[in-house]
Amino acid sequence: MSRLVAALSVPVLVLLTAMLAPPIQTAATPTAAAQQQGSPLVRLQLESLSPRVVTAAAPDRLTVTGRVFNIGDREISDLSVRVQRDGPLDDEDAARSALTSTPDAPFITEFTPLDAELQPGQSTAFRIEVPLGPGPELQALQISEPGVYPLLVNLNGTPDFGGPARLGSMPLLLPVLDLPATEDPAAEGPPPTPVPPPTPVPLSIVWPLVAEPARRLSAPGETLLLAGGTRGSDPMAAQLRPGGRLDGLVRALEQVVTPGSPLASGLCVAVDPALLDTVSGMTRGYRVTTPTGIRDGTGAAAARQWLDRLRTAIASRCVLPLPYGDPDVVALSRAGLIDLEALAASTGTQVVRDVLETAPLVGVSWPADGVLDERTLSDLAALDTRAVLLQPQGVSRAPEGGDVVTLASGAVSGGRPAPHGLLGDPLLSAALPPTPQPLAAQNAIGALAFRANAADRRPVLLLPPRRWQLGRAEATELLRNAARLLERGLFTPRTLPEMAGGEPLPGPQTSLAYPSRAGAREIPAAVTADVAAARDVLRDLQVATERDPTARLKPPELLDPIRLAMLRSVSTAWRGDGDRATALVDDVTDRLDELRGDVRIVPPPGPYTLASSDSPLLVTVRNELPVSMEVTLSLEQTPGLRTGAVGVQLVPARSSRQFVIPAEAVRAGQFSVDARLTTPGGTPLGQRSTLHLQSSAFDAVTVALTAGAGGLLVLLVGRRFVRRARQRRDEAGTE
Repeated sequence: MSRLVAALSVPVLVLLTAMLAPPIQTAATPTAAAQQQGSPLVRLQLESLSPRVVTAAAPDRLTVTGRVFNIGDREISDLSVRVQRDGPLDDEDAARSALTSTPDAPFITEFTPLDAELQPGQSTAFRIEVPLGPGPELQALQISEPGVYPLLVNLNGTPDFGGPARLGSMPLLLPVLDLPATEDPAAEGPPPTPVPPPTPVPLSIVWPLVAEPARRLSAPGETLLLAGGTRGSDPMAAQLRPGGRLDGLVRALEQVVTPGSPLASGLCVAVDPALLDTVSGMTRGYRVTTPTGIRDGTGAAAARQWLDRLRTAIASRCVLPLPYGDPDVVALSRAGLIDLEALAASTGTQVVRDVLETAPLVGVSWPADGVLDERTLSDLAALDTRAVLLQPQGVSRAPEGGDVVTLASGAVSGGRPAPHGLLGDPLLSAALPPTPQPLAAQNAIGALAFRANAADRRPVLLLPPRRWQLGRAEATELLRNAARLLERGLFTPRTLPEMAGGEPLPGPQTSLAYPSRAGAREIPAAVTADVAAARDVLRDLQVATERDPTARLKPPELLDPIRLAMLRSVSTAWRGDGDRATALVDDVTDRLDELRGDVRIVPPPGPYTLASSDSPLLVTVRNELPVSMEVTLSLEQTPGLRTGAVGVQLVPARSSRQFVIPAEAVRAGQFSVDARLTTPGGTPLGQRSTLHLQSSAFDAVTVALTAGAGGLLVLLVGRRFVRRARQRRDEAGTE
């Protein structure tokens, strides 16, 4: 059968493979007929699409380029690709289906054969050109009206030991705002009657600049230390340099959201202050961990340039600071760590002010995955949060025509109103992939065009993935087409401060819905328990430390880096990756252990010898920290030895102090006494030390008893001598 098919002409082959090709189950995935026991044979990668949005000025032909990779273990021959389409999206359900499943795409075009036979591991490029408008059957897409069209790029081929089959496909949305001009005389006619534009749809965009926390804990005065790649690379520098992810997101702002741009007021940049703090530190020089050691970082210049460009790009714009380190606020709330939530919020706002030299938007929270539970909402309300950015799955009932909802919360107490929810658009959230890929913004552009022309005119809030992997070209394309829809009067910009400060539309309240899958991804309770323990130790050390007049370092400069490292250890970047969070918390715990170990009892050179019953003990305490430390020294009670209390004592920075401990020996002999050094709050310092004592002294009672016993012995001995003398005298008289 396969030989017969190979011998057929191209048109017959097209029809035959179309009949043989079974329906596709998932996007960009080979069908069951084209798999070897469930293993895909090829990978279809699209590289370009032109035009991205069809307008009257756009070319009247659709051009698609890409590459086919043989990822299986068999040769593949008779490869061919084509484009097919479905009808324009006509309602919300159709739009949602187009983004979550492979369309039927019954409007097919002719296959374009690929002149290649792919061995395992090989790849080949392809290019498809097809007219957008009318044309002969199988020769054009036959698009005759504006709309958003689901496209399907379809790949067929013949694997060894198999027949022709659909090997893979890739779905896309193609927005058609206007029909392109055509050179086909049959298509000429009277110009279309102008249609008045609909009421503009309010549009708000959140533009996140967030990265995995790269900073590692280092001591005061040490060079900034960042985590490196597994192969010794400098990942943060790579993101900041031209072509990097963070560089691309800022370049898109520079190119599209220029001064006077209609999109400027509707866009708010959401930034993790820990990222700003790290990049700012990189400008002064830094080092990077590698599998073979630590080396100097290479991105100082790129960091300076990126920060300068970002300051210019956000000048007079909305900037939303995330909490420092972007911690998992739900996990912190479950652990009762609202003080760390407050610290992250206040620190984040201050870092944005200091680094970007701008006044940030406060009172708006953006939890991970756009979902919250009731307890966390109450904690956020206590921190003066007015609005929360949520995804529709984060509420029990989303409104029909709006995106600002009243949250009914029984957990918010103290007379404070519950923050209201600002709901991200579900279509746009589904359209932006979290992983990097070519044409990553195309479906989002299609979803924007669908919303701009939808009959319900519902407001749109674009909430992208937090750490989205959108390259410069795709980020620019997304913003450029949003601006195009604004210029056409289909959208109108709406500011995030306006949404946060406004009142929800009248109507029934809705409650939070916290999905179980979100709970499964939280920072584990074991990690937050370790964070809570470290927080308690750090808090106690903070109380016990004082600035030493002979040292320049202030206690906060010693302890605040540890506190911020705790926040980075519970970052939303580690949701679903508890091992990474555990490793960072262990770094914090180890650092606290080092600080506690730097204040210790100095072991004596030998055992103590008590010259008298009330000889004091002299114990030396050494403080290696660059700050003064209040300590308490205590000795465990030991039979035969009474010791007095020392009280709270101050040990200067990087010096020793000798403590005089009152002691009284009530018996002679050897003693072993355990000495403990703690902060006034009870946090252990250093290691427990065992003191060895030797006492040969007697107290007054012992001396009196000994003297009495000696006197009695003398009397008894004397009496015996007297009796013997009398006995001898009596014996002599008898004789």
